[in-house]
Amino acid sequence: MAVHEPGAPDCRTVPDLVDRAAQEAPEAPALLTADVALSYGDLARITRDLAAELKARGLEPGDRLLIVAENDLASPVLMLAAERVGAWPAILNARVPAVEIAKLHNLIDPRLTVVTSDAGSEKSRAAMEGHDFAPLMIEGAGTVGCAVHAPGPADTTDPPAGDVALVLFSSGTTGIPKAVLHGHTGLLKLGETLRQVRQVCAGGRYDGGAPLSHVMGISTLMSVLAARASLRLLPRLDIPDLAAQLAAGQLTHLSYVPTVYTRLLDHIDHHGIDVSGHRLEYISSGGAPLDPTLKARVEALFGTVLVNGYGMTECCPIARTPPEPGAAPGYIGKAEPGSEMTVRRRDGTEAERGETGEIWARAAATMLGYFRNPDATKAAMRPGGWVATGDLGSMDRRGGVTIAGRAKEMIIRSGFNVFPAEVEDVINSHPAVVQSAVFGKPAPNGDEYVVAVVQLRPGETLTWGTLVQWLKERLAAYKVPHLIHFSPDLPIGPTGKILKRELARQFG
Repeated sequence: MAVHEPGAPDCRTVPDLVDRAAQEAPEAPALLTADVALSYGDLARITRDLAAELKARGLEPGDRLLIVAENDLASPVLMLAAERVGAWPAILNARVPAVEIAKLHNLIDPRLTVVTSDAGSEKSRAAMEGHDFAPLMIEGAGTVGCAVHAPGPADTTDPPAGDVALVLFSSGTTGIPKAVLHGHTGLLKLGETLRQVRQVCAGGRYDGGAPLSHVMGISTLMSVLAARASLRLLPRLDIPDLAAQLAAGQLTHLSYVPTVYTRLLDHIDHHGIDVSGHRLEYISSGGAPLDPTLKARVEALFGTVLVNGYGMTECCPIARTPPEPGAAPGYIGKAEPGSEMTVRRRDGTEAERGETGEIWARAAATMLGYFRNPDATKAAMRPGGWVATGDLGSMDRRGGVTIAGRAKEMIIRSGFNVFPAEVEDVINSHPAVVQSAVFGKPAPNGDEYVVAVVQLRPGETLTWGTLVQWLKERLAAYKVPHLIHFSPDLPIGPTGKILKRELARQFG
């Protein structure tokens, strides 16, 4: 299926958006950093040249390209170049530990791995011991490291090479890493949907602090390309710089998790920064519930409605809160244009209005499936193209949905999913620990704290700081518990399971 606009040639792949813009407005800015500005003409030329170089290094249609990066210029350039080849790019946050890089590398079995930042270089080399990283020059982004691997043969469950545009990593509702496959058609529809919903226009400028390894960052990138707008890329979120950009009227759109807005407003208030000259046209958040007090603060400061979106790595965008005030907590509104929601009972039948069940969704960008994991794909996908979100909720008579709770024990921290079992396994591997229990605690800004209660072995001692440092070497930063309590024993129920509800009442 092609996505097109009146007077514009059909776009069948994501790079087609860049080529169309390069033909019609080659000087229009596309990707910006503190030091470099690439126009759409530059971006088309550079990604074509880079595609040829990647092919020369062995990348073929259907191969995976693992990009270990911060939020830098090289990431979208490599993504587009790989898509031109027909390969499947996967962006991984360079700040995750080496053990996680190794795990996800093995999961997708790439032909090439490119490391674009110093943050990921040493860890990637440790994760891929025995692989040499040769220099790869990317115009505008400098020299990066590129390793060539020998992937296994294609699997019978793989979709056709040309169908896949991107691989995103997700733990879904199980905590087990999965590689989510998204197609060109879905990403094109995602970009066009958000272009319209977020009112992104040619000449607009998005702040790009949302990581491109996350569906929020990809959503922003696709809406920018669809609108022929520009994206300002930051390797790391810089709150003082963001405030300065807003004060100078340099940005028209923002999209962040709620905690970023909390930090931004606190910084502006603390330093007395005048942002009355801002040019913001649309502000959105996602990845976590939005606290009504925070929403009111943002809207009072900028005079613009803060819209909270609802989606998931496998299916987005699903819904967004309405701009009208007074929505009940957990209310996510109606489905976005081009998306659908339904609430289903355990047997798959449709629930009555007001009845609680599991939320299923169909959206502009619905995954093709999980890479070489047909069992997980079957568990997530439902007949008719629906995706089971794992969230519980109910639908009112107008079609609006209210979330009642998340499946199982998943914690949302800074827009990322944290699964207690994964964190507990790492804590329990410490030689001084007998067992642990991890759960979420609501934070004032609508985010969640990761809380751990730890039982030590007799005679052992362990401090909060020592354990946190040990965990940082083995877990991504957002998975490391914010609060750690030490207890001589943990409550055990009749079935032998730790009674987390009691711990939550005591420590949460």
